[in-house]
Amino acid sequence: MWGTLQQKYPKAFALTDSLSYALLLLLSFLVTLPYYPYMAGSEVAGVLYGAIAGVFLLLFIFSQLGQQLFSSRVINVCWILLGLVVLSGMIVYAVFGNTEMNAEVRSILIPLCALMVGWQMKMDENRLIGLVLVFTMGIIVAGVSLIFLQGSGFSISETYFADQKNAVGPMMATAAVLNAGMALGASGKRKVFLMIFGLSLALFCVLMILTIRARAALLAVVVVMALMLFQRYKNKYLLLSFWGAILLVVAVFLLLPHSIKQYVYQSLFAGFSGDITSGRGVRNMQALQVLVENPLMGQLLNARELGIVHNYPLMQLLDYGLLMAAPLMALYFYLLFVDIKAIATKGITVMRNVGFYAMLVIFVASMFEYSFPYGPGTTTVLNFIFFGIAMKHVEPGKETASSFENGNEQEG
Repeated sequence: MWGTLQQKYPKAFALTDSLSYALLLLLSFLVTLPYYPYMAGSEVAGVLYGAIAGVFLLLFIFSQLGQQLFSSRVINVCWILLGLVVLSGMIVYAVFGNTEMNAEVRSILIPLCALMVGWQMKMDENRLIGLVLVFTMGIIVAGVSLIFLQGSGFSISETYFADQKNAVGPMMATAAVLNAGMALGASGKRKVFLMIFGLSLALFCVLMILTIRARAALLAVVVVMALMLFQRYKNKYLLLSFWGAILLVVAVFLLLPHSIKQYVYQSLFAGFSGDITSGRGVRNMQALQVLVENPLMGQLLNARELGIVHNYPLMQLLDYGLLMAAPLMALYFYLLFVDIKAIATKGITVMRNVGFYAMLVIFVASMFEYSFPYGPGTTTVLNFIFFGIAMKHVEPGKETASSFENGNEQEG
């Protein structure tokens, strides 16, 4: 039916496609606004979150018009697993009177809808570049505002920024990875310009991460960008390339000015007199001990006052045990498996594949934060949208060989 309508009313569907992209650009900017200084708790924040929800809903509706809604095997599996999470939550509530898993379901719904949006969007290289730049400009303005209004400019303070650094840090890391992907995967006559421009924006995002001292985000961006470089430039002399890359990194570090090395060192270690993990390592060990004692039910039978465990898989297993947390873990590791497999097979040969690396950023962050990879809020919406865009071209039965929608990009 949709195919017939598309043939009969091509202009209407073309307009829908343009509206979807315009809404996506607007959303990519709006999701950065909650992290402006003094936004949290203000009256404007409520209006802003309402606007973000409205734009996202319209984007979801427009992006699905005229599309095959159940054409993605990965998305279908995700929805099935989410259904099992709902069932597990119902059992937990019926047996233990615990309603906390409802929050987990809500936190997963938005990313899965974002994944569907990315899957259905028609994107070429120009559109991707525009999307990356709008999101990057938004997060740079938000980051610079935080640094100068809540901090003392680009200098390292021994006191931390507000708690929002744990959310805005991974967004900065995502922007850095997206721009690195633009630099490594762009094609055509603009390739050299985009390489210089993209790497410059990526490095500036890393500078912001260092300044706000978001260490989990810094680790994520270092790991993911190193993987991107390895995937892009690996060849048959794999061992030689590996050691050559290590020697190059060491040489560059030794040649850096002392002021830059000192800036990085202070970002990582300034103000610490004891536990560099700020107590997270101790809590994680305590959580593991409780889980060993009660592996099947975790804290459902005997809750402990351990504080927040900053590791998503460990926290879910601790709260619900191996038995009730099984659907949550299945969804988490299924998405991680799909992502890693795509990175291993596709690399960063074309720009659209940057979505796989953007997704990996929030999985790395989930090792050090309890709400990632799904949130908090709309923090990870762009990661899932870019992941959907990339995934569309690698699933069995889908176009994988050579091109963006307009045929202007070749796999290399």
